[in-house]
Amino acid sequence: MFKCPVPDCDAVFTENSNRRRHIKVVHHEDPDKYLGRGGYPKVVEQPEEPKKVQKIVLLPDIHHPHHNIPVFRAVLQFLEYFKPDEVNLLGDAINMDAADHWLISKGNRRAMEGRRIKGDYEWFDQDILTKIELAAPQAHWLWMGGNHEEWANQVVDKDPSFEGLIEPENYFKLAQRGWEWIPWIVRKGSSVTRGVKRYGKLLVFHGEYINKYHAAKTADMYSRSCAYGHVHDRQLYTKVTVDDHKGYHSAQSIGCLCDMNPVFMKGKPNRWVHGFGVLYVRPDGMFNLYVPNIIKGKFTFDGIEFNGN
Repeated sequence: MFKCPVPDCDAVFTENSNRRRHIKVVHHEDPDKYLGRGGYPKVVEQPEEPKKVQKIVLLPDIHHPHHNIPVFRAVLQFLEYFKPDEVNLLGDAINMDAADHWLISKGNRRAMEGRRIKGDYEWFDQDILTKIELAAPQAHWLWMGGNHEEWANQVVDKDPSFEGLIEPENYFKLAQRGWEWIPWIVRKGSSVTRGVKRYGKLLVFHGEYINKYHAAKTADMYSRSCAYGHVHDRQLYTKVTVDDHKGYHSAQSIGCLCDMNPVFMKGKPNRWVHGFGVLYVRPDGMFNLYVPNIIKGKFTFDGIEFNGN
């Protein structure tokens, strides 16, 4: 039996010659388009689905458990509405209080009293990881380490018996539960680099510099556009070079999601800003990055108010 190879046609024939005639008379098409010389059907290539714009949400510097709860609630509401393709924890998602080397080196036993890495991790999982998984189940989840996540490795450096147990990627079994992990410091043999994620023509990482004009410094050091956290403020700098005066690249910090009056600042004023990144990446790699400011736990996007209070 010979089935008609034309899509959506269910006709069947006893002889191949009848099938060729059917294609020509009924479908008004050249039989050679569908049939090879031996009469066998050619593989008909299905048209490629048009590539869609990728939607990514960048969540900088949560510093759990010192996160701003109304702010984070508003972000979770946005994740449910926006349905991103990827959610990226952009470093310092967890503060790692029990491994705070600054307090340990100062011998501040009162500040460290009762703190345990295991307790910090369980609390973080309940408040942050699980809630993101529930708010954006369709998304690819990515956690990029920052300098605070790196504190776990500093503990291992001092006591290698903990290796493989307390590093975030190991303790949370991130790979098994569907999370991608990119460490703040990537070690390969004697080579050491910083963890970076590329979205089209945009580089994303936790952050490198903390000087007053950190965006300008970042733009000078990188040859493409960048988005980062680490400094907890909003800053944008655009660089144009003489050899490519029609092109440019920008470096942009996107704020934070933590409380803006931490204990270690001892009440000093700062320029921290609550915010996060909403990134659209087109198939050609071009992108648009929007950074909603969150004020008193509320922000507006697409004309919709998200209120975490």
